[in-house]
Amino acid sequence: MVTKVYNELIIQYAGDNFLHYSNETEGSNLQPGLSQRAAFEGFESGDIQVVRFLNTVTNDHVFTADLVEIGALQSNDDFVEEGNVFRLFQTEVDGSQAVHRFFNIETGFHHYTADADEIETFEASGSYSSEGIIGYGGVVDTREAAQISGNQTTIRIEESFENVSLASAGAFNLSLDKSNFSSAGTFDGSLTAMTDTGEELPEYLNFNESSGQIFGYTFKEGIGDTNVLVLADDGVSQVSSNFVISASDNNSKDEAGNFSAKSLAAIMSVDSSSVGGSFVPTITTNVNSSIGAAATASASTNLETFKAANPTIDGSGTTIAVLDTGIDLDHPFFGPDANGDGISDNIVASADFHGDGNGAQDSDTHGTHVAGIAMSSDSTHPGTAPGANVAAIQVLGTNGGSFSGIEAGLQWVLDNRATYNITSVNMSLGASDNSSTTQLSSLSDEIAALKSLGVITFVAAGNSFASFNAEGVGTPASDPNALAISALDSVNEGAASYSQRDTTITKVFAPGTGITNAAPGTGAATQTLSGTSMATPYVAGVSSLIKQLNPNLSVDQFDTFLQQSASIFSDPATGGDYRILDVNALGILAAGGTLPESPSSPAPEQPSTDDHPDAIGSNTAVVPGVSVTGNLETGGDKDIFVVSGTAGSTYSIDLRGAPSSLGTLTDPILTILNSNSSQIAQNDDGGTGFESNLTYSPSVTGDFFIEAGAFISGLTGTYQLDVTDVTVQDDHSDNIGDNATLIIGINQSGDLEIENDTDVFALDVEAGVTYTIDQKGFWSSVGNLRDPLLTLKDSAGTILGQNDDGGFRLEAQIIFTPISTETVYVEAGAFGTRTGTYEIFVGASGTSIDNDVADTPSLELTPIVPGISQTGDVEVGGDKDVFSLSVTSGATYQIDMRGSTSNVGTLTDPLLRVLDINGEVLGQNDDGGRGFESLLTYTASSTGEVYIEAGAFSPALTGTYQIDALQISIGTSSLGDTVGGSIENAASANLNSIFAGNIDFLGDKDMFKFSLEANTTYRFDIRGSHSNHGTLWDPQAFLYNDNNTLVAQDDDSGTGFDASIAYTATESGDYYLSVMGNIGEMSQTSGSYSVEAIFF
Repeated sequence: MVTKVYNELIIQYAGDNFLHYSNETEGSNLQPGLSQRAAFEGFESGDIQVVRFLNTVTNDHVFTADLVEIGALQSNDDFVEEGNVFRLFQTEVDGSQAVHRFFNIETGFHHYTADADEIETFEASGSYSSEGIIGYGGVVDTREAAQISGNQTTIRIEESFENVSLASAGAFNLSLDKSNFSSAGTFDGSLTAMTDTGEELPEYLNFNESSGQIFGYTFKEGIGDTNVLVLADDGVSQVSSNFVISASDNNSKDEAGNFSAKSLAAIMSVDSSSVGGSFVPTITTNVNSSIGAAATASASTNLETFKAANPTIDGSGTTIAVLDTGIDLDHPFFGPDANGDGISDNIVASADFHGDGNGAQDSDTHGTHVAGIAMSSDSTHPGTAPGANVAAIQVLGTNGGSFSGIEAGLQWVLDNRATYNITSVNMSLGASDNSSTTQLSSLSDEIAALKSLGVITFVAAGNSFASFNAEGVGTPASDPNALAISALDSVNEGAASYSQRDTTITKVFAPGTGITNAAPGTGAATQTLSGTSMATPYVAGVSSLIKQLNPNLSVDQFDTFLQQSASIFSDPATGGDYRILDVNALGILAAGGTLPESPSSPAPEQPSTDDHPDAIGSNTAVVPGVSVTGNLETGGDKDIFVVSGTAGSTYSIDLRGAPSSLGTLTDPILTILNSNSSQIAQNDDGGTGFESNLTYSPSVTGDFFIEAGAFISGLTGTYQLDVTDVTVQDDHSDNIGDNATLIIGINQSGDLEIENDTDVFALDVEAGVTYTIDQKGFWSSVGNLRDPLLTLKDSAGTILGQNDDGGFRLEAQIIFTPISTETVYVEAGAFGTRTGTYEIFVGASGTSIDNDVADTPSLELTPIVPGISQTGDVEVGGDKDVFSLSVTSGATYQIDMRGSTSNVGTLTDPLLRVLDINGEVLGQNDDGGRGFESLLTYTASSTGEVYIEAGAFSPALTGTYQIDALQISIGTSSLGDTVGGSIENAASANLNSIFAGNIDFLGDKDMFKFSLEANTTYRFDIRGSHSNHGTLWDPQAFLYNDNNTLVAQDDDSGTGFDASIAYTATESGDYYLSVMGNIGEMSQTSGSYSVEAIFF
């Protein structure tokens, strides 16, 4: 990670239809005629966002990644911010690196990295949650190298594209031909379609890069003209051509022929990674006649068998939260309306987070149908759980919805789960994307939180298999904590042609084609629809049956039983094996039973020989690092191998077959046995696809046994078995005796390789000398250990001192003055079970230094007066000088510690910290000033004294320094520290102003009152850490009228995860803006922010 070098000038050149990035030396070798310009598209990498500033006095550029320095330059009139020096691409390009984002569960911060070793470390760390690839970044374009080396482009504009007029309604499909760019008819390159301004195509147009097709629909009113730019790229150069797609402004939804509005929206292109991206219901078609699918569905899933065996189980007492287009609130399929309030009695709650003014009343037809499949109590068209209740949560409208609306709906479920006993969430919606790996989104923290509370989230896999023709599911079905459901065909025997599916991510297939159930309208209206939208509530309803049968079942247990109980079919389109829901078998497992054997049939003829025995005795020995193969020749066959294990060693065991092309066995199962044939451990799908992998550490030295089998007794096939010794060697002893010796002023590195590892070092100390011992890691950029734990012992092992977080952030520090000369022992460890690398620094200072300043906080220290310089001297290695500073609550102070770089002292690398009276670190900075000098800003939480500690980055450094403190002026709120969270306690605020606020704890809300005028448009920007306006990571905003009705809301429409609401008042009066932090399980839920309120 870069920590010291910020000032290399990186220039962006333009002028020949593409961009170059280089430093000044490289730029001189580019072809003439290119113009220099700043790079305005950026990303954070390694927690460092590199920003470029122009010094208007010297005409030089400064590059910096330090947030304090960025803030200082932004407020300096001599400097102009020119954006970031890196680009982030949405898709991989030559020469780019995948940028991964990780969420630190402990601190609430994100970490961005493209480094493979760092990625591997974070993925293995329990402190981090991977949020996947956010894009592909780089500063060097490979076309630049090709141009410099004299390569010639293979493309040119051979023929312009013709404009297209779409006067007719319904679907259209345009084919972009590469021959437009080559007289040879084709070229070895790619085509990309975008708007002529370089933005993504609008939501009603979809571009398929692999086929070169633009397709969409003209049912939407007011589409107008779209100027499309087609970019051809052969890896050497880029050439573009434009054309216009014209669509009649008079086309309406009714003119879309046989396509319903919902079926059209389902196939629209949606960029699921974009902030504020759209979601649409996953329905494919509206069938006008019933094909009797309900009976076929029940038979194929053994639902009727389950009902016969469990006549009292109907889902009673459970509630399914349906996040959709709303529900027909008085439809008779959802129970009677005993109190006459216009809402069927089995709809126990409703909420609207879409904002179309309908409440939760179905604005379409989709949500009503979905809810009916799950819990309709109609005798002719029953849901799978006819006794269950439903919570109608509207997050979609006629034209889909957004991340922020769905996120708000999930947060409602989190808040109301216990009140209504919500056991599952159904989301028959998704973005029109396709992923064969699990992916995180802005909904992931809520889905994870629901899982931790026992609520199962079911998500439709998507209906775009025909577009992608490859395994995968859409967003958010690809979330690792969601259960993705795919749809069966019309006879419920295989995959529906439209259904997206993935052998790893899809949990089960369920009936989804030609399903008849509720429709909005008068009386018991019905409709027949098809899609993964229909399959998903089928399983959600089944989960209510199972949760009534076994209320204590966890999400993981349900997931396991769901897959173990399913039947298997092979899909010729993908070549994969998939599971079909079996309700009766699922119920047996959930009730604690075991599945019966398959119906008896004549035993298959056994082969004359078995390649490996199926019992312990005369087993083939497996040596770590050497593969062995085998064959399950008949159904029920098992092969047993023996391994000579060593106590304390760790072995990774893989049993692989068809998914890895190492055999023909499609679904292996791996079991570890002891010498008595008792099971020690087992794994089914821990490897690739359905393959098995587990890690085993024997407690004693001796033989253990590996049983290779198949998940289903009828499966046969060949396989490969591998055992790998993955034991980690310890770099330092964890006991006193024969230890490495720490030397004053010299860094000692170490590695806690496994959980609960400790490293012990010897340290020779003299009586009366004060020693400062620091264990540093991630926070000081000298290792990746997140939370060091430092212990000091004497030769008998008696603890002399221990510290967890006394250093920088979570790092450890012990200050020790021995009373006798002796050898003590420093034990480097970690808080909890963390692992990682670290460094130990030891500094020493005597007790007789003349005129030395106190080195710990106490009363009556030398005060620092804002505006007056204070000098000092780090006389010996490890010396610290501590001063007092009087601060006022809410005031912000800028503190500089300077030395040789600024010619005000001799100290080369100062280290500056702010402490409280107990020595707790309130702030720290190393290189935030000039060169290696320190600068930090501190906002006081209360009026009183804080303490400024002046030291050196390395315990070996000494020298003189100067400290300056200033109270800096920023626009702050006069609303005080406590802001009410309700309309009754709202603080009055002015328009056309910026003021600050603070979310103090989980669930805290700040409410501000504004006076708005009818027919006037207002914008409320709530900014936090992403705009350097505070520390709140993910602010959310909700706007209410004086009747306490929600009229607008937003989560992530501002910069990064900042919130922004634009609203046109429908009537004059008081409106109330509520600000809160994202309340997902893994979100940072407190911090400071600013509010800017303007009107147009």
